[in-house]
Amino acid sequence: MIRKVFRPGPGAPGRILVLSGLDGTGKSTQAEMLARRLACEGIAVGTVWNRWKPLASAPLIWLARRRLSSVRDARIADYRNFTESKKKRMQSPAKRAAWQTMVWIEYALEVNLRLSRHRCRSRGVICDRYVYDTIVDMAVNFSLGPEELHRLCENRLLDLFPAPARAILIDIDPRTGAERKNDGTPEEYLADRRELYLEMARLTGAAVIDGGGSVEEIAGRIWEETAEWRSSLLEKRE
Repeated sequence: MIRKVFRPGPGAPGRILVLSGLDGTGKSTQAEMLARRLACEGIAVGTVWNRWKPLASAPLIWLARRRLSSVRDARIADYRNFTESKKKRMQSPAKRAAWQTMVWIEYALEVNLRLSRHRCRSRGVICDRYVYDTIVDMAVNFSLGPEELHRLCENRLLDLFPAPARAILIDIDPRTGAERKNDGTPEEYLADRRELYLEMARLTGAAVIDGGGSVEEIAGRIWEETAEWRSSLLEKRE
């Protein structure tokens, strides 16, 4: 098990809670519900949508997508061919190393900037997505199975990211996720990632919650799983 993937959090260790999982699991809804409930308890927390957003690398990614497929929005319209093309282009160890370096450096800058905005205003931060989700996407692009996922977690550049105090994976059936997402995201896209997410949770010791229930049931499970984290925030308040 690889629990210590990241370095200790900056300034106030133990502040970060991560909600991770497939599209359609309701991470954003749960993050907002948890933040509201905590506010009622007198605990100020911030919420951050923490997906990697290509900025400096955006032109390179745009050019790469143009070379991979001429289909507009190929991730949805031509998912399987688009994905297989990416996998073929990423077979070279040199390309994989360069891609990881670019992604982790740029993403780390984004994450640390987003989190820094909440240091003074709140005692805790709820992250809707985190590095776990990006590692899963990278594993798909590199044609890595769950049994090989640990190789990506050993990258030293992950030391650039603050370590979450607690991580929760909301697990869901890919078909249900695609139906809930309702934006054209292919079920196959989600199916390619589910087992990787479960292995990511095993490697990092994240709690796994069944996302097939009602919004209220999932919120209740998250509340139970965050008891220790909430207690630590209360101690900081005192």
